[in-house]
Amino acid sequence: MKAAIWEAPGELRIGGRPDPTPEAGELVVRVGACGLCGTDVHIADGDFPPAPYPLVPGHEFAGEVVAAGAGVELEEGARVAVDPSLFCGHCTFCRAGRGNLCADWNAIGDTVDGAFAEYVRVPVANAYRLPDELSLRAGALVEPVSCAVRGLHRLRVAPGESVLVVGAGTMGLILGQLLLRSGAARVAMLDANPAKLPLAERLGASATATSAEALDGAGFDCAVDATGASKAIEAAFDALKRGGRLLVFGVASGDPRR
Repeated sequence: MKAAIWEAPGELRIGGRPDPTPEAGELVVRVGACGLCGTDVHIADGDFPPAPYPLVPGHEFAGEVVAAGAGVELEEGARVAVDPSLFCGHCTFCRAGRGNLCADWNAIGDTVDGAFAEYVRVPVANAYRLPDELSLRAGALVEPVSCAVRGLHRLRVAPGESVLVVGAGTMGLILGQLLLRSGAARVAMLDANPAKLPLAERLGASATATSAEALDGAGFDCAVDATGASKAIEAAFDALKRGGRLLVFGVASGDPRR
């Protein structure tokens, strides 16, 4: 099969990979759509330490089941979205239901070959059937939307609260829409790139700006960083009122300490 392969950081090759074969409890999915995540950019730059090279990236994807291993009941032709996380299921963290801290964590497209290919092998437990009305392109957004939903479960926005989202990229826009559906009375969005702000407004942002100083009004009940940039995290924190809550959703570098 054809695949996009990072041979090394900064060295991308379109080449061949063996067609995957499912083992017991596994599926082979023909990729229909795959998103591009910030993590993929870090892998391209060599800034994601768990990634081995060569590696086929791509972890936000959906497709059609074309082969199934023993013990799999999901039929060929089923349309699925896939959770890329591969937890060991046996370590202390997994047994406590905290697979994100798995001692032997892996992920499709991050540490094993992913979905920038014609086909990808996945555990059946990670495959979720898509409803007929959802396209494969929309199905590729199931993974990032799930991450945003988890973030909002942690933030616990109450109806009527005000929220500031810093970063109007894909994740910031998803978070903004979910915040409004969670009952937030006011969702403002910041981004240093003014070209991103009109879409944020169309998706329901009550106010937009390129800096926190440009926003009118008192502090916010909650703030969300969707950038991972240390200065953006500081801006989000500074915009809170007394007792406010901050969700650092973006993945920050390990260097900043304040």
